[in-house]
Amino acid sequence: MNAAFQWAPLLPYSVLALLLLAAVVVAALARWKCVSDFYGRSLFFIVLGFLLLEPVVINEVRLPLLDKLVIVVDESPSENIAGRNKTAEKILSYIKTSLASAQGVEPVVIRAGQDIVSLKNQNTSLFSALKENLISIPQGQVAGTVLITDGQVHDVPESLGALEKLAPFHVVLTGKKDEFDRKVKIVEAPKYGLLSQEITLKVKVEDSGRYSGTPIVLNVSQDGKPFGIFTVEAGEVQSYAFRLDHSGQNVFEFSVAAEKGEMTESNNTAAVIVNGVRDRLRVLLVSGMPHVGERAWRDLLKFDPSIDLVHFTILRTPMSFDSTPSREMSLIAFPVEELFQRRIRDFDLIIFDKYARYGLLQQQYFLNIASFVKEGGAFLMALGSESSAQSVFKTPLGGILPVEPKLDDRSILSNPYLPKLTDLGKNHPITGDLYRFHESKNSWGRWLTQTNVNQTGGQVLMIGAEGRPLLIIDKVGKGRVAVLASDNIWLWSKGVDGGGPYTELLRNVSHWLMKEPELEEDFIRAEVRGNVITVFGRGSYSGSKSVTMTRPDGQDEAVAMLTQEKFLVSSRVIADQNGIYRFSNGSKTAFAIVGTAVGEEFSDVHTTEEKLKPVVDKTKGAMIWYSEKPDFSFRRMRLGNGSFGGRDWIGLKHNSAYNIGSVESAPLIPNWLSLLIILGSLLTVWWREGGKNKI
Repeated sequence: MNAAFQWAPLLPYSVLALLLLAAVVVAALARWKCVSDFYGRSLFFIVLGFLLLEPVVINEVRLPLLDKLVIVVDESPSENIAGRNKTAEKILSYIKTSLASAQGVEPVVIRAGQDIVSLKNQNTSLFSALKENLISIPQGQVAGTVLITDGQVHDVPESLGALEKLAPFHVVLTGKKDEFDRKVKIVEAPKYGLLSQEITLKVKVEDSGRYSGTPIVLNVSQDGKPFGIFTVEAGEVQSYAFRLDHSGQNVFEFSVAAEKGEMTESNNTAAVIVNGVRDRLRVLLVSGMPHVGERAWRDLLKFDPSIDLVHFTILRTPMSFDSTPSREMSLIAFPVEELFQRRIRDFDLIIFDKYARYGLLQQQYFLNIASFVKEGGAFLMALGSESSAQSVFKTPLGGILPVEPKLDDRSILSNPYLPKLTDLGKNHPITGDLYRFHESKNSWGRWLTQTNVNQTGGQVLMIGAEGRPLLIIDKVGKGRVAVLASDNIWLWSKGVDGGGPYTELLRNVSHWLMKEPELEEDFIRAEVRGNVITVFGRGSYSGSKSVTMTRPDGQDEAVAMLTQEKFLVSSRVIADQNGIYRFSNGSKTAFAIVGTAVGEEFSDVHTTEEKLKPVVDKTKGAMIWYSEKPDFSFRRMRLGNGSFGGRDWIGLKHNSAYNIGSVESAPLIPNWLSLLIILGSLLTVWWREGGKNKI
């Protein structure tokens, strides 16, 4: 119970002010007239004003509140090392038992390390968890905060800010001071590397807790195959050079054997993924003659930042009749030998756009193009609406093309038609998205002419006039070829008759020819966020399928790909081990690295007080090694300048917080007594001014 004094006027303050003014005037007149009982009248007015203000006494019934001790339990993956998680539970149980015997303190437990922030950043984020729960903690009742952890906390703030209200901060460490661990650390590694060029990875083996000076055997592998065995010294940075032989993921793994007495073997292996990319895709475009569709190809390839384009347009053929001397023409000679003999291997893709056999290229050059494709190059031929364009089929190029021309009077089909996708084209990565996002909206325009060809191989993705093959692709040796049997795609680029997805079509064809991984029929990719792996793959034509997941311990498991996203299927896997996960769809493999060599969680696993010491010192808390002081005690303390902790005790703030249960009020002077005082005062004033002389 707590008493307080306050006023409860019987009359409004405005009325009281008028009465006060009248009393002052009367008192002033009495003083001016030298009335004998001036002091008696003044005293009466004072007493009357006091009673009219009616003083009251307020009594509060206060209900004391329990102080809250915030306990943050670190449940990050590093706590599973050397039984620290079991030690943490022992500490938590000990604290709860100790608080049960201490009146007035209640524990508030927050479990951290498996929250979204920690999993995303792959580290231990205890203070982020505190901030998320700050709004639900009654800050006026906080007796302090205890962190049960190994000390490897990666979000320690430079300034506590709003968390200052949770002070003092105490730390109870779950590990031991004499811990030994050996780890492999990737010091420097590029995220991307150019194909067929060397990259350098820098690696270091570190010992913490002791240093023996004994040489360490380091095993190195590339894409799961042994690369070499090296002898290294602990603490020294070693550099290793590798050549990227394929695009996409290149996995490099460095490992050492477990040492006796190590805390964990999980960081004895470090792996890194380097994505192999081409420097820039180099494309040679040869236009047989100027035509309106030429610009569609040029604009697409010229403005793609990943492509270097070399474009030649044949303006004057050897058969052209022109009396102008060659020396007076501002044309350059077509550099046939330079392009198709000496530098043909410099290109990734060769495009013949309405090219006819003009006698510019000899048989040897066509042989070079065919060999270029079989050895891994790409060739695209866009046919024109002139029958002479078919003459290239009589060269060695005919042996690598998946079509052949119809040699009759209907070699060119000139009836307007609507390009359509075949059943295969509706699911193929080149044209599958075109079907879903364009043809379904009936937004494609008509084409006018088409070269009449027969399919001799490959796959037909689009058909045109009379259902004849329009877009045909094929794989030849290590390379790829494609044939577009019309030059009318410019109609789509101009929006004629509604237009169509010409940019997407040409880009997809070009990039498929140059082996863009995401346009492969057997495409597969794995992404990691914390311990969640998302696997993407190309859906089979019948729907979903599964991939084989190989865990770090070598066990295989089938993962169903059920989630459909555009023309990809995907699935999510919760990783329960640290290391390299392999996913295979039978022809391609994708890798995902969990725990090792990524994030901060396993970069250092020994117990330390250094990271949290600044926070403990600033808030005058306690730093306790549980292995040395398992029977630490608690003390209730008031705010002051002293310390709130020591090596074997934790201080708890005594806040004296309360809630008001009820409020009671009573007049300081009862009404009947006030009335008697007023009457008595009036009689006394009357008597002093003359009433006593008349009695």
